[in-house]
Parts: sequence; structure tokens; C-alpha cells
Amino acid sequence: MAVETLRQLAPRYEASRIDYADETAKNLKSHLKRILERFGDREPQTITWGECQELAAAWGETLKPASVSRYFRTFRLLLDFAGVEPNPARDKRVKLPTIVEEEPNPPTAKQFLAILDAIPSRWPLPLVMIEQTAMTVGETASLAWGDVDVAESKFRLKRRNVKGAHSARARWVQVPRWLMDVVEDTCAFEDRIAERVVFAGFTADAAKNAMARACKAAGIPHFHPHDLRHRRISLWHHQGIPARQLAERAGHSRPSMSLDVYSHVLMDEAEATTAELLARVVGD
Repeated sequence: MAVETLRQLAPRYEASRIDYADETAKNLKSHLKRILERFGDREPQTITWGECQELAAAWGETLKPASVSRYFRTFRLLLDFAGVEPNPARDKRVKLPTIVEEEPNPPTAKQFLAILDAIPSRWPLPLVMIEQTAMTVGETASLAWGDVDVAESKFRLKRRNVKGAHSARARWVQVPRWLMDVVEDTCAFEDRIAERVVFAGFTADAAKNAMARACKAAGIPHFHPHDLRHRRISLWHHQGIPARQLAERAGHSRPSMSLDVYSHVLMDEAEATTAELLARVVGD
């Protein structure tokens, strides 16, 4: 019986990842494309650890270390799926570029308000939601009306939609009452179909591009939507929220993750006022 090449095997592997959220599945396609450019016509069992090292080095010339790590993880899993033993991509001799974690540098209240003033009217509400709740961009984009508890002013984040879905847990996110009132007003009661997304048109890429343009227009440093999550967690930390509670709110698996990342972040302002934020999200 003929042995499959990686190109023949890849579609079956992709179809098997039913545990992946939509954004992760989209990333998987780009990962597989790069892998198949190099090894598409090869039989998995013929790939050596040395070739894996060469691949890592080649990717390191054009990709950031964190991206190389993500792409290489997919490569390891693909070879696992192929039943290759031992897996050359898991060989201890294969070294990936070192990831240097940058300390979060979230925007101040003044900078955040400047972003909201410069960004198109469809974006302030989801961005304020991230800043107020510390949800990730992906969690915010995937939120559906079936997971909105208006009465208790909270959102249910399902496991498949949360950050690090392969290891994370589902959780509830408390939303400020004033902000839930704004969200409620965006959709008539009879139109709140369970599958309907709360923030229509809000995607990670669209938010990133819109926020980059807003920062430029406002004449402030560049910030990413994820920096708003960093801002909220940093504020909570400096407000004295206990480590375990902080981790639960942020969706971190360990309290130490929150403390290790955010204990050194310095905030030179505390909060934008509710009135200032409300004026931006309702367009007044």
C-alpha cells in the first residue's frame, strides 16, 4: 500500500481538529500551508530531525519567535497524526528561536479616550467592553446573544471560545450594569437569536486595523486591542484584587500567571470615568 505524503495527509488532520475555535482553525490553514511548502511531497516517516531544525531556522528568518513556536507546534501535531515514531519535530536537538516576552504597556485613560474619539462609531462599544471586562478580542468577537445574561449583567464564555481553548475553562464575565444597558439597547428583544453575535462585524483583524488607524489619527503610540485587556488586568492588580480572583477574571489557569505578567506594569492613571466612556459608546 502506498504511503501518504504530508500533502495527502493534511486535509484529514485538519478535519480531525473539531476542537478548534473558528479563529484557531483559520490559523491552522496558514500553518499547514507553510509546512506543505517545504515538506508537502514528502512521506512523513522520511523527515529527519536535522530537516526540522533547518525548517525552524528558515522560519526564524521571516517570522517572529512566537509565530515560529505556533507553526512548529502544528508541525509536531501533524507528524503525531501521521504516526511517526519517534517524532523528529519533537527531538530535543531541535532548537527554536528564543521568545522574549515583552512587558505589557497598556494605554493610559487619556490615550484610551483619544482612541475612542478617533475610531469609527461601530468600534467604541466592543473596545470598551474589552477594557472593562478583560475579555480577549477573540472572546468578544465570538460572543453570541445565547450567552448574554441581561438580568445578572454577565456573559458566559464557552470553553471553545476562550483564550487557550485546548486547556482553558469556560467562565462567566461580570459586566458593569451601565455597559450591559448599552449592549441591551443595540438589539431588540425579539431579534436576540441565540446564535446571533453581539458585536456584528467585530473581528480580530478588523479591530486591529481600525485601532492602528485611530492611534495614528490621534497622534499617540500604536496600541493593539489586546492592550486594552492588559490595561484592565493591570488596573485590577493595582486596585488590590487578590491573585486567585484576578486569575479567574482574566481566565488565567494559574494565579502566578497574572502576578508574573502584571505586577511590574505601572499605570499612571486609574480609570476613565463612566460618564466619559458612556459618552463614547452611545455617540453623545
